[in-house]
Amino acid sequence: MKPIAPSPDLTSQLAAQLRERRQELQSLLHAAAEAAKAGDAPADVVDFKDVAAIDSRAQVDEVAQTHAIEELERIAAALRRVDAGTYGQCADCGEAIDERRLRALPATPFCTACQAIHERPALGRR
Repeated sequence: MKPIAPSPDLTSQLAAQLRERRQELQSLLHAAAEAAKAGDAPADVVDFKDVAAIDSRAQVDEVAQTHAIEELERIAAALRRVDAGTYGQCADCGEAIDERRLRALPATPFCTACQAIHERPALGRR
């Protein structure tokens, strides 16, 4: 059975979720930028364990910020598709993306089959 494109009501609902998530991520990145500006690192680093803990936390924060930026990019692209009237269509094959997939991953640009192709290791793609 072939998936059908999302209804206008579902598209509107998912677009609202995307905008809400965009706001959450922007707030998270803003808070991280403010914390970095304020220099939240403790002034009394006394041993290598403290230095290692601070370095580890900084690396975790950097990865989290990178993921947030990448998600913001996917959300922006999804909202552009909403505006263009192509939301819910696979960016690769043009087929409708299953409604269940859109509900789970509202920013997804691909149907399940095309996503599987994108997730294959580069050597396995043909």
